[in-house]
Parts: sequence; C-alpha cells; structure tokens
Amino acid sequence: MQKYRCVPSLYGHSAEPMPSIEEIEKHYRESYYQDPTGQYSKAYDRPELDYFDDRANVGLDFSAAHGVTKGNAIDLGCGEGFFLKSAQRRGFNVFGVDHSLVGIERQNRDLIDSDPGHFVAGDIGSRRHFEGVAFDLVYCKNVIEHVIDPDSIMTRIASYLSPRGLAIIEVPNDFSKLHSTIFGDASKEELPIFVPPVHLHYFTTKTLPELGRRNGFSVIDCFGDYPIDHLLMEEAFNYYKDRKLGSSAHSLRRKFFRYACGVDVDARLALFRSIFMAGLGRDICIVVRR
Repeated sequence: MQKYRCVPSLYGHSAEPMPSIEEIEKHYRESYYQDPTGQYSKAYDRPELDYFDDRANVGLDFSAAHGVTKGNAIDLGCGEGFFLKSAQRRGFNVFGVDHSLVGIERQNRDLIDSDPGHFVAGDIGSRRHFEGVAFDLVYCKNVIEHVIDPDSIMTRIASYLSPRGLAIIEVPNDFSKLHSTIFGDASKEELPIFVPPVHLHYFTTKTLPELGRRNGFSVIDCFGDYPIDHLLMEEAFNYYKDRKLGSSAHSLRRKFFRYACGVDVDARLALFRSIFMAGLGRDICIVVRR
C-alpha cells in the first residue's frame, strides 16, 4: 500500500506523492457507488431526504441572492442527484455529470427519465460535456479535493458558465484552526481527515477563495455549513474515538439545517457566511463568477 505524506501546498495541504490516474481510476472503480458495502445508502429515511434538500436549498439561496434563480443548472459530480432534485423543484433545467450514474439512477431515476440527454457518465476534467449549452449555475460539491490538478477543474467550470452565470464550489474544510485546537501536535498523517487517495488536497477558508481568484474568477460570496467538528472538542461527543456517536452527531447536523432553513432568508445567509468567516464549517463554499 502506498505511503502518503501530508505536505504544505498551494491548496493548503496535499498528499505526496500524487497517485497516478490509473490508481485513482482503480480506486473509484472498486469503491464508488457500485460497491454495495460503500458509504451510500440504498434507501434514505425522511429526515435524511429533508437534510439533502435543506443543504441544497442553502446553496440555491446563495445563488438567488446573486440573481440566479432559473435557467440551466449543472452538477459536476452529481452523485445521487439530490442537489439537482432540489434545483429542479425551484425551476431550474437540470444537467448532471459523474464518473458513474449508478447513484442518481438508484435515488432519482425520474430526473434521468424526464430528460435522458441531460445526464452523462464521464470524466469531469478531460472534456466539456453538453457542447452548445451555457449554464446559469454550475455546482461542484466535494470534487476538486479528489483530483490531481484542481486548477484544471476551475478552467473546466469556467467553460460551462454563461456570461452572468455563477458557480458554487464546495470542499471539506480540513486542517483548519479548529482542527489544530482539537488535534494538537499530532502529525497530519495520523489524523482521520487525511485520507489519500480519496482526498488529495486539503483546502482552507484562505486557500479556496485564492483558487478562484487565481483562475480568473471574482469571488462574490463565501459560506460554510454546520461546524460538526466542534463536537470533537468534548470527549463525550467525540465521534472519531467512539464511532457509535456518529449517528447522533449527524442527527444534530440535520436538525441544525432544518432549523436554519426555517428562519428568514437574510438571517440564514448571514449565519452561513459567518460560519465561513470564523474558519468553521465541515464543508466550505465559494460563489464565483467569471
């Protein structure tokens, strides 16, 4: 098994050495949605479906706050299709790309059935799909930390955008100041958040906006999600040390989103912006325009 180091990089931190494209493809062939023992459920209960919708709607609220409420929306790395399901409910014409369509076929088959030409199984970085279609909203969640060259994905995202379109790019918030507080002097290679070859790059609230600007985007907004890692500060809630606590921690995150999506939209946007500004949020997002 390859031994990886965690080293400072342009992105914050990165794995070294980088795996080959063949090694990455082998990993996803063997452990993606096709693996019945993987992390993806075959069925979700109502609270989990509400959570997927709530998370998607936060992103769509930020899109609306910057004037994009309709048009063509594409999810690069669409997974099981829950973001696109929420976007369709809000009036978007939806498209999706992923290495495999097994996830979306399993969970949101109706999206494919209604627009079969709008979904492609293929590589996100190597080519632009849906030639001739401009997109008002490009969503890219938990993708760029997986690829060898995140800058190339930013170039690809730009190629999809209409002149006034915007993109929402989301990554895990790893090796943050909160993580430094929680994990202390432990070497990064020992931490449970260092997981190559799954995650190759580890972004922060500083380096993610820098990625956008370096690739010619204007960063027009930033937001984070529920800072679930704060639970690790107290032994009684430490779900890394006691995996049985994981379901309760996730339940708390679902309830947080359910509450947040019930408050005034301006307060909701301010809340998620403030989480980012404080360096918190298990995931962090930038909203960009060309």
